[in-house]
Amino acid sequence: MPRGYIGGLVAYDWWLTPVVYAGVSLVLLEARLARAAARGRTLVFRGALLLKLLFGFGASIVSYYLYRRWAETEWWISLLAIGFVLCTLLFWPKTIITDERGIQCLWWWRRRVFIPWDQVEYAETGTVGAIEIVGTHARITFEGYNADPARFRKELTTRSNVKNILTPSEFTGLHL
Repeated sequence: MPRGYIGGLVAYDWWLTPVVYAGVSLVLLEARLARAAARGRTLVFRGALLLKLLFGFGASIVSYYLYRRWAETEWWISLLAIGFVLCTLLFWPKTIITDERGIQCLWWWRRRVFIPWDQVEYAETGTVGAIEIVGTHARITFEGYNADPARFRKELTTRSNVKNILTPSEFTGLHL
């Protein structure tokens, strides 16, 4: 029986889990330690630099691999690699901007989403430090990998009608 197989299945590499957890923890720590860029009364909350470098480096390496070895690989490996590159481009960290008018979210591939401060209905926490802001006509999610989450919480509770950010267990209404 070949090494690495258990009952016909590939054996789990035990060392991979701590490496992934350490990587995610480093990205979240870097986001917590980074500060929002201030331009007058406007605050810009960008994605963590480490995450952007990881996405950019990973997409570049895989793209180079596809360019150099397209004919030598199996078609399904190339398809998986193309899927990886597309996912890194689609899930590129978004930018959240707050100013005196409201909160807006910018992606490179999608139109801008804007919620005026007076239309913010509620905010609730999500997984891995995310905060979902729900407005009358739109939703914006401040992810855990965006810079300066503590300042964003303060900005949200200071400028909007939301005075506390709900946890899902405290959620009391549908607000449709």
